[in-house]
Amino acid sequence: MDSSFFSSEQADDPFYNRIRDNLNPDYNDACDFVEVMWQKYAPYAEPEFLTKAKEDSHAKTWEMYLGCLFLDFGFSLQEKIKGEGPDLHLLWNDRSIWVEATAPESGTGNNAVPEYNYNEVSEQPSDQIILRFASAIQEKFRKYKSYKSKGIITADDFYIIAINGGRICYSLLASTHPYIVLSVLPIGNLVFAFDKESGKLVNSFHQYRDAVTTAKGSPVRTDIFMNKDYAGISAVLYSHMNVVNRPNRIGVEVHIVHNPLADNKLPQGIFPFGTEWWVSGNELIQKSYAE
Repeated sequence: MDSSFFSSEQADDPFYNRIRDNLNPDYNDACDFVEVMWQKYAPYAEPEFLTKAKEDSHAKTWEMYLGCLFLDFGFSLQEKIKGEGPDLHLLWNDRSIWVEATAPESGTGNNAVPEYNYNEVSEQPSDQIILRFASAIQEKFRKYKSYKSKGIITADDFYIIAINGGRICYSLLASTHPYIVLSVLPIGNLVFAFDKESGKLVNSFHQYRDAVTTAKGSPVRTDIFMNKDYAGISAVLYSHMNVVNRPNRIGVEVHIVHNPLADNKLPQGIFPFGTEWWVSGNELIQKSYAE
């Protein structure tokens, strides 16, 4: 493996070039941060990792960030020799944990998440954001089934889809639950009930929502963790980080949502960082490890 993540050649990805050349004062030490991660992650990366990074540096630095995070918390990360299978392979108590990393973009057409408009008051594009996350999960679940049919993933293995929302505007600004939670569990808008005579708040609850619709009216399921068809997914993991806008301590911003119907359920607390979410009876429970 090359000793440096960045090469002097111009890459197809302009973000790669800007980070390497420090062309924006806001980038600060982003290049150094990437190089430090690379020194740690290089022994485990696939052979074509650096070539692919020149085409999509955000996606590959997200994968690298995850690898460094797991290493920092003592997980045994396996070297990826042939480039087959999910992006990351961990061993835990002699069992495999496979992690497929994805960093969806804002999309195109009427379903796209709009860019920030700094001079106007705008409505939160919640449905579009959930559509992007739900679509990414569906895509990676199809890959899971392919990996399983090839024998790469076995019946006893854990499988996690790790989504990065760093390229999707507004994705950090969910009003109640994080958007990743709303993408896999049927939680809708928060409703308040007031007494007509006194005007006092008497109840509040979330509407049941099992789908959002595309601009053409097609439903996209948001209750996949209530559907046994998706039992192959052990959990989803989410972060909004990129190498410029990142937390002071890696992992503190991460959300992990357990699948209550998973064939292979991850033990609660297995990843002691960020915020963990799970369903207990009719309740959604969260636990933060960020303090």
